[in-house]
Amino acid sequence: MAKKKNKINSNCPVPGCRASKPHADDPIVKALILQFADPEKMTLWTRVAMGELTESICRDREENKIFAWYSRLRLPEELYIRTLYALFVATEKELHHVRSGALPNGLTDLYAKVNKVVFDGKGPMQVSQPGLTHGTFKPMDILHSGAHGSFHAFLTCIGLSRNPENLPSPQKHREHLQKYCAYLEYMHGMFKAGKEKKHVLAGVKSMHKPAGEAGKGAS
Repeated sequence: MAKKKNKINSNCPVPGCRASKPHADDPIVKALILQFADPEKMTLWTRVAMGELTESICRDREENKIFAWYSRLRLPEELYIRTLYALFVATEKELHHVRSGALPNGLTDLYAKVNKVVFDGKGPMQVSQPGLTHGTFKPMDILHSGAHGSFHAFLTCIGLSRNPENLPSPQKHREHLQKYCAYLEYMHGMFKAGKEKKHVLAGVKSMHKPAGEAGKGAS
């Protein structure tokens, strides 16, 4: 028997969206489109938000509030990936969807698209890695586990509390998040200088290349 094809929603190009009317018809979405249309403004706001998250999340790590720290690991990653998706990947109507908050709108799908366009398929979040004691894991699964407050997250935090040598140092985690702040600062400066998106994307792609491959960003 032939498989049933998914019906295309004429109101939204995102597979799985059940919008009964175009997202842009919603006055709230219209306001969001207006507010975030300017990439200079978007990158500035995201940079400020990322800076606040860096301070609060790293403070929890420094004070050994392990569950509080662990449960928010996904937030800066999602904020950064969603911004890259909005700036360099999404079509206009896909932007309307992501700004509407309608499902599907999860990090996993957005990351896959950003990984292809921005990271040249070399992003680490969906790559299996060996566990500390047994098995394998994907960083994306760790982010989801903490954000959802799963029982697995509780067990992980108990293990980390008992074996603090397995925790990243507060400084190492701060440096990781400060890189995102620096990348956003770069994007903001480029857009403020009137650079086209394709030139900003070239610079961002260069910064995200694995060590030994990175060159100078676009100017």
